[in-house]
Amino acid sequence: MISMTKGDTESIAIRAVNPRTGEPIPFEEGDTVFFTVKFTESSERVLFQKRITEFEDGAAVVAIFPEDTKPLEVGKYRYDGQLTDRFGNVYTIVKPSDFVVTGEVTWD
Repeated sequence: MISMTKGDTESIAIRAVNPRTGEPIPFEEGDTVFFTVKFTESSERVLFQKRITEFEDGAAVVAIFPEDTKPLEVGKYRYDGQLTDRFGNVYTIVKPSDFVVTGEVTWD
């Protein structure tokens, strides 16, 4: 689960691990990681999506900016993380989970 305040800035690191061994699998050049937020898994409408193609120490860093969450109502949404590797294989590396947007007192 991810919980963040509406309109804030956040960075989230996504790393891949081998499901059998638990060993880390660093992302490499040619890989693409998608971070997608929707109302529900079955929603057609994407609320926001990040596409990461450059990696820091083998991790995909998702940068969430105020404009990504400001238009959202306070509440619970769903997100996942998907990898398309350099060979075209597709893997859901972060299963659908809750993305909670909380209220704020101070805004501009």
